[in-house]
Amino acid sequence: MLERSSKLVSFDEAVARIPDGATIAVGGLSYYGAPMELIRALVRRRPRSLTLVTAAVTGIQADMLIAAGCVQKIISPYVAFEEFGLAPNFRRAVESGCIELLEIGEAFLAFGLKAAASGVPFYVLPSTLAASDCARVNGLYKRAADPFTGREVICVPAIPVDFTLLHVRRADQFGNLQHEGTSFMDSLLARASRRVLASCDDLLDDGELRRNSGATTIPSILVQGIVHAHGAAWPTASFGCYDVDRSEIKRYAKANRNEASVNAFLDPVTLARSTALPPVAARDDQPAAPARDALPPSKAEIIATEISRCVEDGMFTGAGTGCWEVLAGLRLAQLTRTPNLSFTMGGSGALNPRLHFLPASLNGDEALNACEARVGLDDLFDLELAGAFDIMFASGMQIDQYGNLNLACIGPHEKPVLRGPGTVGLEFTPQVRQWVAFFRSHNQQVFVEKVDFISGIGYGAGPRSREQFGISDDRGPKCVITDLCVLDFCPETKRMRLKSVHPGATVERVRESTGFELVIRGDIPQTALPTQTELSLLRNEIDRGGLLTTLIA
Repeated sequence: MLERSSKLVSFDEAVARIPDGATIAVGGLSYYGAPMELIRALVRRRPRSLTLVTAAVTGIQADMLIAAGCVQKIISPYVAFEEFGLAPNFRRAVESGCIELLEIGEAFLAFGLKAAASGVPFYVLPSTLAASDCARVNGLYKRAADPFTGREVICVPAIPVDFTLLHVRRADQFGNLQHEGTSFMDSLLARASRRVLASCDDLLDDGELRRNSGATTIPSILVQGIVHAHGAAWPTASFGCYDVDRSEIKRYAKANRNEASVNAFLDPVTLARSTALPPVAARDDQPAAPARDALPPSKAEIIATEISRCVEDGMFTGAGTGCWEVLAGLRLAQLTRTPNLSFTMGGSGALNPRLHFLPASLNGDEALNACEARVGLDDLFDLELAGAFDIMFASGMQIDQYGNLNLACIGPHEKPVLRGPGTVGLEFTPQVRQWVAFFRSHNQQVFVEKVDFISGIGYGAGPRSREQFGISDDRGPKCVITDLCVLDFCPETKRMRLKSVHPGATVERVRESTGFELVIRGDIPQTALPTQTELSLLRNEIDRGGLLTTLIA
């Protein structure tokens, strides 16, 4: 009887297939499920002139390849280290012009990959997405006429990939891959290339896999090589197997703050894991913070409470990367005012999670066993594009008087003074009827006369200024919530207007902290503090660990 060929290889054998100049995609999301041992094998081999395609949120996996000089061009909507700040080597490389960055949002990425996976040359998007400056600086956003209606649309090209690098919890020797919990964008990245090189923590025999074939997320027909090595995602997490090694990611970020220390960190000995894998923590059985009932509400608790008051019963929305106040506020709304509100959490897509502790990252797996459904990222992008989100919550590095948001760069796009993470999902803002911005630090560097880059369009340049994109004036930012105040927008001029000031803040302090002239009319009231019921729910039901108490100094 003929024997089926095994696809088991070593890490070095796997990456030896990737030639200079190839386009590679790297899976996982942020510091979850990244193929880090494959990345380290590429760093040892040092291929050149790679084009790197990432998932919607990426971090150390991309930054390490850039540090090693492997990347010539990167296609990514967001590169950063979540709570550890900006990605140091990505930032330096873009600011100095050492690598080419294709400026995109999540829509370009998701639907460009879907086009590649389907074998079609482009994907058609609504004309409203041209309102982001991504379409201004990236000539691959093409305007066209819908052949059926004659209306203007935006076309984005397919993003073909030569090789996709992934990590999964389980696989067999023939390349059938099984994720634990959620697969993020891995399946889409796999289909866009059809040549997957993957690592796995556990290797299944044929019988084990066939008894649980429904768990297979990527079939062997897309996979060229599989490497079995427990811990191959370290220092990122492998769901259900080991947790994020935050101390290592913090060490990496610190060691790569300047170019002089980069090469020393990329030494093979330094790169190798020298500590035990962090165990998966008990998700909802953490030590509670000391009693806080006697403490006044913190700034983050006030922001969360205001967010809870922005939604209506029956709405659908989401809480994205780094948005702990949004997560807390939406759960608070469900418990107090809007029991039929639905929301998803981060990249995990956990629908209506019931957690008692705010997680370190909204992209983790904490909510996967405390939610009612798991909505895949592919499906979430479809829902966002179709306008299924009733309200959106966002933040950025800058916001201007018309509510335009910038998360891309400070200074000219072609020569930025500071490169930010990227536009991420902000280009979807025209697809929702209203959105809310929040900021933990209200100052003149954030609240500027005019943003340097429009990642997410607010009211543009004022009334009727967005008609060229097919956006009417009844759609746009609803309010802005900061550590000092709540702002909304003047119906006639669409300029930002002071609505209330938080306890301890004054109108004068808000004015001095804003880099443009606010609309201020009459006596400005004080922001309504959380009620005792709201504060008790935040501290005893939603945020027992006390993250909101310490989030804003």
